Amino acid sequence: MLARLQQQLSDIYQVDRGYDVRDFLITDPTLARQLGRDAVLTNTEETLLLAEDGEELALSLFLDEALLERLETADPLGQLRPEQLDDLWKVVEGISHFSCVVWKASKGRRVSLLELELQGEIDKFVCSILLAIGQSDIDVANRMHGWLFDDVSFHAELDAEQLARYQAANDYAARFCRGLKDQLIADDKLALDGLRRFYRLQLADKISHIHSQAW
Repeated sequence: MLARLQQQLSDIYQVDRGYDVRDFLITDPTLARQLGRDAVLTNTEETLLLAEDGEELALSLFLDEALLERLETADPLGQLRPEQLDDLWKVVEGISHFSCVVWKASKGRRVSLLELELQGEIDKFVCSILLAIGQSDIDVANRMHGWLFDDVSFHAELDAEQLARYQAANDYAARFCRGLKDQLIADDKLALDGLRRFYRLQLADKISHIHSQAW
């Protein structure tokens, strides 16, 4: 499941995976808290753990074991159902964060927490909407934007700065993804070309691009 989702993101953006996310996976929450110290929130099922030492970057992805087991059993890549979306989005978000950091590092570029969250929200929408379209489930596809961006809640332990970042990422991604479903159905090549150009922009240019779109 993880390899297939990582490859899907790699194919969408036409970027080299760089590393297999499974080689950096942690499923034990106790170990994740030890490595992440204060970075891992209580009762979270997904966290990217980062540590920099000069030019060296240490990277691990925590995904809760029960979460992965549920997703493997449900197999949303074979048949996506609404009740699977929350689990799928958490895993896609983790892989998105991992892939974005690895790709940026390979280009010698830094990435901010806001950009990671923004790209993660976009990737959650794109991956799940492509699954729904591929499975000809138009009802799920039509409701995806509202489920992801309107029916949203945030972790109770977020501090004011973290909450503001997550809210901004949700708002920017919602604007960017509005109308994307119809674009992917009408001309998937054109829509994917646009996604690939956006992925390669710096954060300031991504936000400028989103502001240039109509509400």
